[in-house]
Amino acid sequence: METATHPIDTVDCDRMVKVAYPAAQAGNSPYDSIVGRGNIPLLIDDCLLAEVPRDQLTREWEACQAISDVQAADYCRRAASRLSRAFDSEIASADLSKLVANAAVLFLLSLRKSGITSPGDIGPCEVCYDGSEVAGEVRAAN
Repeated sequence: METATHPIDTVDCDRMVKVAYPAAQAGNSPYDSIVGRGNIPLLIDDCLLAEVPRDQLTREWEACQAISDVQAADYCRRAASRLSRAFDSEIASADLSKLVANAAVLFLLSLRKSGITSPGDIGPCEVCYDGSEVAGEVRAAN
């Protein structure tokens, strides 16, 4: 009997993955410092705060505009699967730059699908992805 194998990063996400641009926080926080530098804070699965430079976000946004909806769906599935696996295994041993890159891909492609037309329009929101959508569900941040 022959068994078909699939690369591990094409498997659908088996749990909800969240990536958020959190709303403003009170007091002196890392969030305030990131926003103060003009960059984007990304909160990944409520436990990892990453800083995405604004110019990098703009470059990535432009790249996202050049891909088809079918490609976007595939990229979202792969990114969410990688994030899910990283958080289900030893997050301490994960490659954080790859983890942040996957979170940014899922975030930007989901925003694109939701109707955002410019990186300047990106504000506090949350992307939730469970593998069943073309991209994640985008909700306004509380």
